[in-house]
Amino acid sequence: MLTSGAMTNRLDRLEKVGLVRRDRNPDDRRGVHVVLTEPGRELVDRAITVRFDEATAAAAVLDDQERKKVAALLAKLLSNLEQDGAGAP
Repeated sequence: MLTSGAMTNRLDRLEKVGLVRRDRNPDDRRGVHVVLTEPGRELVDRAITVRFDEATAAAAVLDDQERKKVAALLAKLLSNLEQDGAGAP
């Protein structure tokens, strides 16, 4: 959903602040692999923790039966996405 120029701009900024690095693709000289650095990995880990805490807080209004129903519905949606390949990049 981004142009290659927009993606390059974002990657340049992330690389400049040390969150990612670009490694040459050994199989294709035209490409690079973008790799999280240790600070980048730590930031992602913290962001995931915050997001899970927010999701837990949001679900706190549901009782056990409601949580189980939501989990079952989400599992059904996920299964459908996996079968259709819609969830694949």
